[in-house]
Amino acid sequence: MNEHYAPGRIQEKRRFLCKLKSYCRNKRYPEGSIAECYLTKECMTFCSRYLEDVETRINRPSRNDGFTNHNLAETYLFQSYGQAIGKVEIAHLDNRSWVQAHRYILFHHDSIEPLRNEFKQVLRSRSRSRRLQHQEIYKLFIESFHEWLGQTLWSGKDVNEEAKWFSQGLNRVVKRYNAFLINGFKFHTKSHERLRRVQNYGIVVNSSITSYASARDNNPVEAKVEYYELLTDIIELDYYGKQKVALFQCDWVDINTTRGIKKDQFGFTMVNFSRLIHTGQQLIDELYVFSSQVKQVFYSKDPIDEGWYVVLRNTPRDLFDMGNGSKDDIDKRSKTLHFFRTKLK
Repeated sequence: MNEHYAPGRIQEKRRFLCKLKSYCRNKRYPEGSIAECYLTKECMTFCSRYLEDVETRINRPSRNDGFTNHNLAETYLFQSYGQAIGKVEIAHLDNRSWVQAHRYILFHHDSIEPLRNEFKQVLRSRSRSRRLQHQEIYKLFIESFHEWLGQTLWSGKDVNEEAKWFSQGLNRVVKRYNAFLINGFKFHTKSHERLRRVQNYGIVVNSSITSYASARDNNPVEAKVEYYELLTDIIELDYYGKQKVALFQCDWVDINTTRGIKKDQFGFTMVNFSRLIHTGQQLIDELYVFSSQVKQVFYSKDPIDEGWYVVLRNTPRDLFDMGNGSKDDIDKRSKTLHFFRTKLK
């Protein structure tokens, strides 16, 4: 009778036999030695389930687990808490970097949304006589919102407590790290790995952008796009002890033109880091993203196209795709498994 077996089953059986063989401590009585060691491990595993505050094989944390202190996590904005690794460096932000970091936080916090909408209305009312286009108003909004917010709240406007904290601005003294654990990934800055063969500084961020067809376009379109970046700096900022936030500073690939991103003949995404946007030279550039927004990718150098790198996506440790349990998903996986089956007579 012919039966179908997956090669994985055979490999699992061989690995299990090798594991049993490693239990042998007395070659004169191998069967008894293996049985005794196997029974000892099973008893220890069973007893470890009832131990508290003790790290065992059952409850030990993942390698890239990050912070597990929920009380500490609540002090961080945008779920940006994570575990810093290595030496901590105290640094001071220059004026441009301070504005860019502070503005990025203001544009994403929900408590500031009513004030953002109010300032947009102010800009629209001012632009009626000057006949400014939507794109020009948007640029003015980016450049001057943080200044307007501080002036408005200092004039005595009644707002919530969080808005008052944000109006004071960030502390210019920040903590700088070379490595950070978050979202199940370990990230290193590019400079930290300049002499290493490993790569942990590739980042991808899903973000929404507002696009204008031209300077006279009055109907901007919002769309979701993926930005590919290189991690250059990791900083932790605070609003003078009230709230903290971890930001990643990156080199952003130009995804607006084919000189920065393209698809090869096999459908792989390729990027060119000689074509960058948001370099930080201008005040309106956005250098930073929240640490909670990022996912990890690897960049493999293309041997044919000079200067181009193939994007390879990574998944967090201990994360497995188990499917959604639907009939279509089961049928799809069954068809895929069919190619890996073989006959054993």
